[in-house]
Amino acid sequence: MSESPDPSSGARDQARRDLSRLHVWQFQAVRDVLLVLIVLCILWLGYAMSAITVPLLVALGLAYLFEPVISLLQKRVGMGRTAAVSTILGGFMITIVLVAVPVAAVVIGQTTSFIRNAASGRYAAGLDQAIAMLPDSVRSDVQDGKVWLEDALPWSARVFGDVPSPRATEEDEGEAAAEEESDPVAPATAGGASVVADDGRIDEGRLRSMVQAEVDRAIAERSIGMDEPPTAAGEGGPTGFGRNALGLLGSGAQRVWGLVLGVVELGLLVFLVPFYFFFFATAYPKVVDFVRDLVPHEHRDQVYHLVGSMDRAVSGFVRGRLVISAILGTVFAIGWLIVGVPYSLALGLLVGIFCAVPYLSVVGVPVAIGLLFVDQMSQPEAERYAWWGIILWPSLVYMIGQWTDDWVLTPLIQGKVTDLDPVSIVVAILAGGSLAGLYGMLLAVPVAACIKIALREIVMPAIRNWSEGRSKDPLPGN
Repeated sequence: MSESPDPSSGARDQARRDLSRLHVWQFQAVRDVLLVLIVLCILWLGYAMSAITVPLLVALGLAYLFEPVISLLQKRVGMGRTAAVSTILGGFMITIVLVAVPVAAVVIGQTTSFIRNAASGRYAAGLDQAIAMLPDSVRSDVQDGKVWLEDALPWSARVFGDVPSPRATEEDEGEAAAEEESDPVAPATAGGASVVADDGRIDEGRLRSMVQAEVDRAIAERSIGMDEPPTAAGEGGPTGFGRNALGLLGSGAQRVWGLVLGVVELGLLVFLVPFYFFFFATAYPKVVDFVRDLVPHEHRDQVYHLVGSMDRAVSGFVRGRLVISAILGTVFAIGWLIVGVPYSLALGLLVGIFCAVPYLSVVGVPVAIGLLFVDQMSQPEAERYAWWGIILWPSLVYMIGQWTDDWVLTPLIQGKVTDLDPVSIVVAILAGGSLAGLYGMLLAVPVAACIKIALREIVMPAIRNWSEGRSKDPLPGN
């Protein structure tokens, strides 16, 4: 009696033959690794070509942010898409000419004045007066904090007056030169010959002639090198004349060249961003449709739901924070100007930028109080604020702005698009700042909102099915 063939062994043989015909990239694990490598290569290439990718990304982001405005112009006004985009670009250019340029001029002037006053020691004197007014038990702690801040931020030592100003440095050098002149053991020399006259002073004529002789000697040596043929080591480099020209130009030419390159890059950025924005904003619906067609049909409903939820969270937060930042920056600038805080416009706009990150605008309060204190110390005593007024008025302006943000602007403009409570927002901002600095703080809340949506829609249902016995694996997709 013959044995019937085992159907399972035939299936195994067929699987082995099929496996031998597969390419390496047809294995799912290899495909996953290749996909990750391709994404990393694209990111690296974009970083390496930042001069091209940055304007593209900025323009694409602007097209994404302005899409609701373009749709509104199309529906309410009846404009075509090209006309709506052109209107937005025209309004943007007019705003830059009429508003941004004058405001930038005032901000630059105030910033320059602040730097000049800091270099002159004006803020250092006010800070010393403030420390002297503190109780003895607190004064030492504040002084230790000042020393710690100078160690952490070396440039702050100039603001505090602990680094001598350029004038003081020149005076010290002059005193050192005078001491050197009076020292008979070490007379001033140049090129091995004394330039000190009989009366102990430096003979400028003799010094000038010695310097001229050294310059003539250096030029003569370079001219001899120009007549010599290039050596094998220098065949790929500049000729003798080229080396001489570079030597004469020196670091000054390099600075000028760097400035020219910076201006060119800035000009390209200013030109390319509106240029790319016009085409991205005009073709935005086509780009969205193209991306939608790439989604597999069996996962299309779930992907559309997830992406739509994330899009509402990200776009609502980003657009809302930009509008809120502009409003709060104006409120802080005007409010601090009313109470007498110097450089209020520059400070208000800077704090308005910080408002893009929730709760970060509080850093402007101590700065406003410090600037007002220094300004009041320079006023006659009869015209000064009381000590409590210096603290109260800038803080009151901030509290009014923050109250407006919490109870009016955020509910009206932004709402609860992120679905995050205040504690989650603060934790996300701190985590983003510790990982990626200011950029991490800016992206922390949208990223946290997307992570929460992914956890709620994908991860938690899979874990719930696994815990209830409906699935053998808690990971999504299994």
